[in-house]
Amino acid sequence: MTMVFMINGKTFDRTRVDVQMRAGQIELWEVQNPTDMDHPFHIHGTQFQIVGVERKNRISKPAYRAWKDTINVGRGETVRIAVRQELPGLRMYHCHILEHEDQA
Repeated sequence: MTMVFMINGKTFDRTRVDVQMRAGQIELWEVQNPTDMDHPFHIHGTQFQIVGVERKNRISKPAYRAWKDTINVGRGETVRIAVRQELPGLRMYHCHILEHEDQA
């Protein structure tokens, strides 16, 4: 049985642009993981700060603020991040488990 991994209900397609941000903007993103395994979420070419992590209806704040490009999203978690886009251009985001890319 082959598993299908999706973001926003879509499998990876390098010819499609799913999200557009303007340079200089900060956006609040919500990354949900409804599966039964952890997924490291990664963004190329920009950074973000964790705003909060929700698990079983409990929200926790980060112990400290730091710029990141990857965050582990645990099973059943929702992670809220503030994404900073300083330079124009395309960016790719994905789960950082190689096998998931191969199955897209």
